[in-house]
Amino acid sequence: MRSVMATQSQKVLIAVTGRMDSAVAAYLLKKQGMEVHAVAVLFHAQGDSSSDKDAFTLDPKVVQYGLSDLNLIKKAYDSMEIPFYAVNAQEQYYALVHDKVVAHRLMGRSYNSKVATTQLLFDVLVEKAKVIGAKSIATGHYAKLQMNQKSGENSLFSSPDLVSDQSFLLAGLSQEQLAMLQLPLSDMRKAETEKIAKMMGIKTEASKKHLNVFEKPTLGKEIEPFLPPDIITEGEVYQHQDDQMITEHKGLHHFFLGQGVETGLDIKRTGMERDLVVVDIESKSGKVVVEDPRKLFYTHVSLVGCRFGGGSNSIFPLDVYIQFKEHGERISGKLYFKNNQSCVVEFSNKQSGLVGRGTVAVVYAKASGVARVLATGQIQNCFHMIKGHGRRFAPASPDADEEIEQSLKNQMGF
Repeated sequence: MRSVMATQSQKVLIAVTGRMDSAVAAYLLKKQGMEVHAVAVLFHAQGDSSSDKDAFTLDPKVVQYGLSDLNLIKKAYDSMEIPFYAVNAQEQYYALVHDKVVAHRLMGRSYNSKVATTQLLFDVLVEKAKVIGAKSIATGHYAKLQMNQKSGENSLFSSPDLVSDQSFLLAGLSQEQLAMLQLPLSDMRKAETEKIAKMMGIKTEASKKHLNVFEKPTLGKEIEPFLPPDIITEGEVYQHQDDQMITEHKGLHHFFLGQGVETGLDIKRTGMERDLVVVDIESKSGKVVVEDPRKLFYTHVSLVGCRFGGGSNSIFPLDVYIQFKEHGERISGKLYFKNNQSCVVEFSNKQSGLVGRGTVAVVYAKASGVARVLATGQIQNCFHMIKGHGRRFAPASPDADEEIEQSLKNQMGF
């Protein structure tokens, strides 16, 4: 793995949040003799606050890498004799995260705000590093890096501490960003970081587990102030199996493909107790179609907008493990590289449910431990194959497949 040790007095710009991980990372870099500069990137207005941790605002309790007390952060880095800066990126955040959350919700597509905010953080970090003449950037993320000495390509790996691993968030970084990046916590576990933080004796904020804003159960209601009234399309919710209406709804912005109970799907008025998932949205009619996820399955997913990790072989299919959430399960399959920055993963076993279009996926070389990131992209479709019928996109059921196969046989005279 690439060493985090660096040349004496090399200038490095580290992104900090006032919390333990970035503070320890800055401390370790300084101990190595580097000229460390710290920058806090502001995605929200200082002084904004909310008693509701789920409010769709630029509140530090919600925004990934949000800052709540610049003075506290400055004191911490002053005590370490590390120059501290603050950069205002609110405008970029609104354009690249906030507005896209609203736009994707209107399209019924998923959007991972945590991944998008991480990318924005690194874009700002690289830009500011060039301004101050820093050759390296750093963060307090838990992941590992390796450079191929022959090709010069950089690869990202998951952390040995899978509980704290953040490679899912970093998988979309460019080769330029990875080449500049140092991760001082790459070989550390959270418990080790906590010990160093205690030894340092500086005051930091408690670490936070930020949610993906897009999946907030109350998001549909909260984005309404950002929508023109004439764009809100009311309609009805239907059961897929029998095409029976279940209930009416107050707007398509309350739904997205793959949405379930945990991410805000609420049709309790029907008295139905079983879980349901959104499988189709008709923008013109306002029709939303739901189904019991146990009746849905898929064997393949196609990814678009892919970024492939260093060392990936684009000629032959690879045995891989794909992950759809930051700390989600890695599912085994085979990766097939396609044209135009796309790929397809065929799963080793049939998967139940549905993966919504726009969902971020990260492909790893191993199921656990330190695993190379091979690819990342957004889900275009999930589907399964039927003999003689090509791709069959969800939703579908075994009974529906049997009907199609029998119809094909009848057409062929069997």
